[in-house]
Amino acid sequence: MRNLFLSLVLANLGYAAWSAWFRQPAAEALADRDAGVPGLTLVAELEEAAMRAVQALPPASGFSVPGGGVVLSATQRCVSIGPFEELAQAAAAGAALRSSGMAPSQRVVEGDIWVGYWVHLTEIPTRSAAEQMLERLRDNGISDAYIVPGGEQSQTISLGVFSEISRAANVREQARSLGYPPAVTDRSRRGTLYWIDIGLGPGDLLDLESLQAPGRINRLEQRPCP
Repeated sequence: MRNLFLSLVLANLGYAAWSAWFRQPAAEALADRDAGVPGLTLVAELEEAAMRAVQALPPASGFSVPGGGVVLSATQRCVSIGPFEELAQAAAAGAALRSSGMAPSQRVVEGDIWVGYWVHLTEIPTRSAAEQMLERLRDNGISDAYIVPGGEQSQTISLGVFSEISRAANVREQARSLGYPPAVTDRSRRGTLYWIDIGLGPGDLLDLESLQAPGRINRLEQRPCP
């Protein structure tokens, strides 16, 4: 019994000595080690810091227009020029724009290609009447006239398709002198078209006539980029 008591006393004394000499330095060492470790940063704090950094950046000098590829400054607007029926025509117009200090971008689309001014007679009641009119038109110098196939309820006579309005007007007057009232409308067909996109400033103007192909009438127009 006495030996057990002495053993418990010695154990308590040993634990007290260990606590005094070893446990406290270990805790102090742990505190010193934690002092050198960086503190945790919340995700919200990182996002706020990143937003402040982005807002501090200078504004971009330009941006890309989707689909067109032309780069605009903050004060420019995107303008499309066309349609060009042939790639060579679009390339020549693009070269002319580049020589003027512009940066054109080309697009290819499917659309209606303008063919010319169509002069024609409509609402002819019967095939027999159309054939009589056609014979008289040809006898009076309108040799390109023909009856349009597919007439069901009425017949149509084509007097020709012309790229120049003056020629269309001459044929129209010829038909009128014979007592016929022809109509003049635009004629078009489906096909591949080429457009050129460029950036223009507030005061910039385009001379579309200078972009026309020599000897060709393309009926170029200027419109906002799609």
